[in-house]
Amino acid sequence: MMGRISSIFRRNLPAKIIAFIIAAGIWLFVMNEQNPSIDGSFSVPIAVENEPEGYQISYMENSVKLNVRGPRSLFVSAKEQDFKAYIDLNGVDAGRHNVKVKVVLPQGFELLSVSPDTVEVDMDPIVQKKVHADIIVMGSPAPGSTVAGVEQSIENVVIEGPASLINDVARVIGYVGVTGNDSDFTLDVPLSAVDRDGKAVHGVKVEPSSLTAEVSLARGLTKKVVVVKPVFSGNLPAGYLVGNVRIDPSKIEIAGEASILKNIDSINTKSIDLSKITKNTKGVYELALPHGITVTNRNVTVSIEVRTDNK
Repeated sequence: MMGRISSIFRRNLPAKIIAFIIAAGIWLFVMNEQNPSIDGSFSVPIAVENEPEGYQISYMENSVKLNVRGPRSLFVSAKEQDFKAYIDLNGVDAGRHNVKVKVVLPQGFELLSVSPDTVEVDMDPIVQKKVHADIIVMGSPAPGSTVAGVEQSIENVVIEGPASLINDVARVIGYVGVTGNDSDFTLDVPLSAVDRDGKAVHGVKVEPSSLTAEVSLARGLTKKVVVVKPVFSGNLPAGYLVGNVRIDPSKIEIAGEASILKNIDSINTKSIDLSKITKNTKGVYELALPHGITVTNRNVTVSIEVRTDNK
């Protein structure tokens, strides 16, 4: 039986091979004529795989253009959702990186190019920092009254956010208005993170987000305007010199018993350490108030110019 089959198969074998080749060629010719390969493109959103926790991640591109080739019949039913473009963040650490775009195509398609073929990814770690909360008193109390003191329910708060934003935070502040008040009062004060220019730093969480301020007002105190003087400790690193120093405000109004005020012509800041300063610096510093003296705001802004010693 097997011999008969083998004999039939071998009979006129060259002619059969030639016929098969001709048939295959005709099939390919017909297919190329009726269903030729063509080029096309699809805009595909970029997916992210293995995204690590504890980072704020931003991308310069949200989609890529895939240039592909395939039989015309495949393009008729193909949709953008059938194609996949993604980046894999496994092992990518903090900083800015160019990550290769990976592509998965439906069966029958050939990838010609990807544009762009890499995506710039910024990995910004989420960090926390403990900072002091400052109360800023706004306005003036009723005539004859002055702010004797402001007690805060908490002194320090925790700020949380991307490291790049946390580095921009100079302080956390809350505002208390005293305009027209003539007696003590208590107020819930919302807190916000600000930079060295006093502008809000958005994207930073403050915890707790508010505090309670108890404002004490006093009557019958004498007021006086005096200059503010900076007090420095330590020395700048070798090769650096202190240039111009500006204080804002340069003068403040203080209040207290007349017998105390008559001997005060200026108020100093608390000590400002120069030992770690190597560039122009702008910061908020607390005043060193003598006993019995009150001010509306205990903080001033000090700008320190640092020059190199070229000698």
